Amino acid sequence: MKGLTRSIRIAVIGARASGKSYLLHDLIHAFRSMGYVPEELPLSYPHSSFGAFFYDAFNVETGGMRGTESYACRPENHYGALLSLPSRWGLRLPPSLDIDFLNIPGEVFDPNSQRLKLFHDLIRLITAKGKGLFELSTWSCPSGHTLRLIVPVGFQWDAIGKVKVSSRSRYGNYMGWENLHVELATGHYQETEREPISGKQLLQRITELQTDSVLLSLEQVWSHLTTIQKLDLQECRAQRVLHYFYPLMYCRQATDLILCDRLTSYENTGTLAETMSAFIEQRDQRPPHVYLAFREADKLLRREGWHAQRQTLSRSESSPSLRHTLYAQVHEEIQRSLISSDCHPQLVNLTDENRRHILQCLGDGIGHAFWLLLLTAEDDSLMGKLRRKIMHKKSIFELSNAPESILPPHVYFTATPIDEAMHIYVNDPNDVTRFYCDEENHLRSFTRELCDNRVRHLCFGSYQLLTDILLQHGISPKGMSCAANDSSLSRIIDESNHTI
Repeated sequence: MKGLTRSIRIAVIGARASGKSYLLHDLIHAFRSMGYVPEELPLSYPHSSFGAFFYDAFNVETGGMRGTESYACRPENHYGALLSLPSRWGLRLPPSLDIDFLNIPGEVFDPNSQRLKLFHDLIRLITAKGKGLFELSTWSCPSGHTLRLIVPVGFQWDAIGKVKVSSRSRYGNYMGWENLHVELATGHYQETEREPISGKQLLQRITELQTDSVLLSLEQVWSHLTTIQKLDLQECRAQRVLHYFYPLMYCRQATDLILCDRLTSYENTGTLAETMSAFIEQRDQRPPHVYLAFREADKLLRREGWHAQRQTLSRSESSPSLRHTLYAQVHEEIQRSLISSDCHPQLVNLTDENRRHILQCLGDGIGHAFWLLLLTAEDDSLMGKLRRKIMHKKSIFELSNAPESILPPHVYFTATPIDEAMHIYVNDPNDVTRFYCDEENHLRSFTRELCDNRVRHLCFGSYQLLTDILLQHGISPKGMSCAANDSSLSRIIDESNHTI
């Protein structure tokens, strides 16, 4: 049954406050809305659970979401799940999705540093090394949990002392051998196996390996590693190549890559898109599917438009269909507003600043920004071209030159603080990460309402984004046939389902 499980790895990238954590919060809820059920994770699973994400991401003191700071990234900083769909007869089928994601600060891809060039040089050197330089060391504790470390050939733990490191220091920095030795002893881990591993195998298995040991081993064998091409270890340290080695490797292996942006931000996500375009050109594997998700769509939506939709919802028996219909209407209004700044849409209130920011991030044609990233990620093989011809799909180049294609495919406008009754939750002035709703003479916290199951999440934009992600992997989400009956949504799905 293992072959029936699809593996999806999502890298979520953006500047601080660009909405990465909230988007992931929405996507997890969207899986639940689609009927997916998490299975119990085995002890050998190297990442944290979806439940652990909520524990780590939320600030228990304020009820808001923690920002994503620069951190020492390890396998437990991933969040993943084995998801299944119950059968029509109530039986639990084998997991259909093996999914994990990593929240990555945009600073990892600093365009003004030599980091990416040095990283790609280092990857080539590691890949060229066969067995004889590294060993895979497996450790188990009494509970059955397993850790996999990388050590240099002939490495002896008896020669290593023990120096305890604080948990906060561990969060921001990678540990030395002494600190790692203490962690293993504290967890009552015992080494059970050691075997040779090649550089290529090391990179393939990077997301299940204890990161500190990988980086320490790379530094320890540096002179043997860099015999073909001289790389300065001090320069790699200064450019933080090793500090960001893990998230950079994850992006090399990710199946899907989401850029996050704020509509009220002064950051230029177009620059990040161009940097990512150059980065994925260096991948050995097939390019990832790429998406752009704008946060704060709720600030574009007029109150009267939401009120009218809420009245429709109260008379409607098809909430899933209405969810898609609403997004399709807003999508069309945004497209119309971008084409002409003089129009007066019913649902959307797009300012000149918003309009300028969106267009800057999208780019003009395929010359730069997100259009360029789409072009780089497109399957331009003979099979890809044939597939587009059979399915009557336009290429990215053709789409970019179409007059109606102001919004490229795979671009979404998301809004976290909206429930299925279409109540909009606004920022708490004392904490911008927290949302509340003061309607019908009742003050409600968005997070508390969700946790207590008093409301359900609308997942505005993020539900559609997840639908797109699944479609790119050949999975037809539950409810698609119902949603596709709406002509406007059908067109959006058709555009977004442009396979890249």
